[in-house]
Amino acid sequence: MLNKINGFLDRWVLPWPVRYLTNRFVILVTIALLVPLIVFASEQIFVLSVNSYLNTMSVAVSSIVLLYATISEVRQKQIAQMQEKRAQEDHAHVVEMHQLVLDNMRDQHEEIQDLKQILASLRGESYERKPAPEPVDLRELHAGGAARLDPDYVTRTLSLHLAPQPPAEEQPAR
Repeated sequence: MLNKINGFLDRWVLPWPVRYLTNRFVILVTIALLVPLIVFASEQIFVLSVNSYLNTMSVAVSSIVLLYATISEVRQKQIAQMQEKRAQEDHAHVVEMHQLVLDNMRDQHEEIQDLKQILASLRGESYERKPAPEPVDLRELHAGGAARLDPDYVTRTLSLHLAPQPPAEEQPAR
């Protein structure tokens, strides 16, 4: 439900204040209102009205900037998680391909050993089979080690590199 409300607000409501507040004419008029505020300082009603407008504009602009910064941060985090997931999938694929190559090499080694044994028996000689070389584990070659493929690796890594933010009610007043 909250996602639907946010989607509605993002699509139909929030673009209008953003369009209004980022209009060059509105920005120039708002800045220009500072001059009459000083010139007509003795007119209390005018000063209070202009001051209220400027305060409202300030709060609106600050809120919109904070909202879009928060949305951008969430999107960047999602992008980072998707890229990390893709990197893990690619790494797992490379490890699987490496395992297939190792299996193929082991099979070829066995076939060559069989051929050498057949050739030796045809010559009437004895042949001692050589053991296959030990395979290299790609998971351990990676700087992150085997833990890099854990499902919660992304969450752990992001929590280590991102500073935790206290909830709004715990933040000190400025």
